[in-house]
Amino acid sequence: MLLLLLLAAAISVVAAVPEAVLRQDDRGLEFSLPQPLPTLGPRRTRAVVFRDDFNGANLDRNHWKYEVSMFGGMNWEFQVYTPEHANVFLQGGHLFLKPTLTINDPRFNENFLTTGTMDMTALWGVCTNSGNYGCTREGRNGMLPPIMSGKVTTIPTIRFGQVEVRARIPVGDWIWPAIWMMPRDSVYGTWPRSGEIDIMESRGGNHGVNEVSSTLHWGTAWDHNNYGLTHGEVRKSSGGFQGDFHTWKLDWTHDHIVTSVDGQEVLRVTPPGGGFTELGHVSGSPWPGNSKMAPFDQDFFLILNVAVGGTNGYFPDGWNYGVAKPWPNNSPHANADFWSKRNQWESTWHGNNAAMEIDYIELRSL
Repeated sequence: MLLLLLLAAAISVVAAVPEAVLRQDDRGLEFSLPQPLPTLGPRRTRAVVFRDDFNGANLDRNHWKYEVSMFGGMNWEFQVYTPEHANVFLQGGHLFLKPTLTINDPRFNENFLTTGTMDMTALWGVCTNSGNYGCTREGRNGMLPPIMSGKVTTIPTIRFGQVEVRARIPVGDWIWPAIWMMPRDSVYGTWPRSGEIDIMESRGGNHGVNEVSSTLHWGTAWDHNNYGLTHGEVRKSSGGFQGDFHTWKLDWTHDHIVTSVDGQEVLRVTPPGGGFTELGHVSGSPWPGNSKMAPFDQDFFLILNVAVGGTNGYFPDGWNYGVAKPWPNNSPHANADFWSKRNQWESTWHGNNAAMEIDYIELRSL
C-alpha cells in the first residue's frame, strides 16, 4: 500500500510539471528549453485549538470539565471520580490525577463503605453520569467505592488533527491510567456506534507495566464491538513505561488514524474505500453514505483519567501477578474483594508516584 501511495504521489508531481517547449538546433535535432518548476502552495499547518501547560493555580474551568460520578464506565471499576483537590490538582506546572483511599477523606470511614449513602449531588453539587448507579449508592447494597480518583475532559474538541500529551503514568498495583477521546455529539448513536479513540492505556502494577496499547472502538452494539481489528500494543523488553515522562501522539486525518509513543508507532488504521463498514464486514451499518472514516469523522474531546481495578478483563484472572489477584472478574462483590486485600497493594502506592502527571496537552486541527 505504501509503495502504491509513493508511486501515485510521484505521478502527480510529474503531471504538474509544464510541458516542455521543443526547439530545433542547427542540425535539425529537437531539444527542450528548461522550464521553471511549478510553484508549490504554502505548506498546510495545523492550527492549535487548545493547549494547556498547567501553569496556573487551578484547572481552567473554561476549558476543562470534571467527572463527578461512581459510574465506572462499563467496566465496574472501583473508584469514584471527584473534584477533590486530593484527586485533581496542579503542582509545579503539571496536572496530577491521583487515586486515594476513600477512608482518608475525613467525611468517610470504614463503616461508611458498607452502611453509608454516597450522594454525589449532596457531596459535590453535581453528578455528571447516572449510569450504573453513578449518582447515588447505598453501602448496604454493596460496598461503596473504596477509592477516590480524578477524571477530566476538555471542552474544546477537534475533528481531524493531532493530539499530543506529555505525561508520566502511575506506579502502583491495579492502577489503570488512560488518555482517550469520545465524541461530543454521538451523531451515529450510542457507544460504540459513534466510536471511541483510546490513545493510551496501561497498567501501573508489577505485571503489564512494560506494555501500552491504543484501540479504536466501533460497531453496531456493545456486544458487536470490532475493537479487535483496531488494537495495537508496544512492549518494552526490559523495564516499564511507568515512572518516566513519555510523549503520546494521535495523528487523525481523512485517511488514517495513527498513535505513537515517543515517536514509536503503536497503532495505524487506514480503512479501505468502504470505510469501517467494509473493514468490519458490518451488516446493518450505522454509517451508510458517510465518509470512510465514519464514525471517526465528528468532533471528539480529550479525556484524562486514572481508574482502579474493574471486572471487564483488563486485569485478567489468569495472569501471574506475583500475588493472587484480589478479585475474580466474575465476583458479585469485586470491589469488596479488592478492598479486603489492600494489605497486598496499598504499599505499592507511594504518594504522587501513584498519580498520572501531565506536563502539557495540545489539540490541533487540520
